[in-house]
Amino acid sequence: MTHGAVILGASGYSGGELLRLLAGHSGIEVLAAAGDGAAGRPLAYVHPHLASLGGAVVTAEEAVTVDADVCFSCLPGGHLAKHLDDLEANVVVDLADDFRGEAEWIYGLTEFVRGGVAEASRIANPGCYPTATLVALVPFASAGLVEGPVVVDAISGTSGAGRKPADHLSLASAGSSVTAYGTAYHRHVGEIERGLQVFGGLETMVSFTPHLAPMSRGLLATVRARLRAPLTDSGATDVLRDAYDDEAFIEVLEDWPSTKATVGSNAAHVGARVDRRTGWLVCSAAIDNLGKGAAGQALQNANLALGLAEGQGLEATGVWP
Repeated sequence: MTHGAVILGASGYSGGELLRLLAGHSGIEVLAAAGDGAAGRPLAYVHPHLASLGGAVVTAEEAVTVDADVCFSCLPGGHLAKHLDDLEANVVVDLADDFRGEAEWIYGLTEFVRGGVAEASRIANPGCYPTATLVALVPFASAGLVEGPVVVDAISGTSGAGRKPADHLSLASAGSSVTAYGTAYHRHVGEIERGLQVFGGLETMVSFTPHLAPMSRGLLATVRARLRAPLTDSGATDVLRDAYDDEAFIEVLEDWPSTKATVGSNAAHVGARVDRRTGWLVCSAAIDNLGKGAAGQALQNANLALGLAEGQGLEATGVWP
């Protein structure tokens, strides 16, 4: 049986990544791809790498009334709500942050809520920064090995800011430069703190500093928390292995993760060490911000909600070099 899908916000980077993934998915067929700013344009114009798919981008109003099994919303924050009452899709996966934390929506950090996602009709896909941060730290928090506060330094490629004209994202500004932003407050802080409490039982404050790096895609989060008791490097790696050995998309490394190794995949690479001088745990996770940080995880969640194999359409490994 093939399930029908509509994609809202298909002209953006996450929408394009979803279209790419679904092009190789035998269980889900795209019935409509919507992007108001590109309405009527062929997919090849909007996403040159999808030239072989043919078809044209339609408006959101056309797409929401299509009788589909799943709707992926890649719309910017604040834009999905006006379409919800008109959506014909049985399952909605929202990649924006509008409904994260809402009781009627399950927070789809797949590896920690697999059973709930399989029963859900409304799924709030996690943000890219929270995904990497929580994947790195939750195993230690749930084992009672760390305490707050938590410090997160994270780096993202420019596609994480979306497909919009902005001077700070231009090659002239972003090339050969790394800069911090949102240092006093970032909208993902509450999401990270909530995730640590829900999945790790750790109620704490998070100091979070994101950085913009001159790369198209990729995200690295390095997370620090004070240890409650002595732990060795090998012990820290064992904690991650105990948590993720049976997970298809999370790879525990002996060495530090790198963003390049995850590009084009739904993988998360994690590693951890102990700073014995300070008594702090240092753990790190690398993901593709458009993969596990957005479209890949959205498809992983949709597969579960539709009763399909969780990894269907997500078999691709990372691209190197």
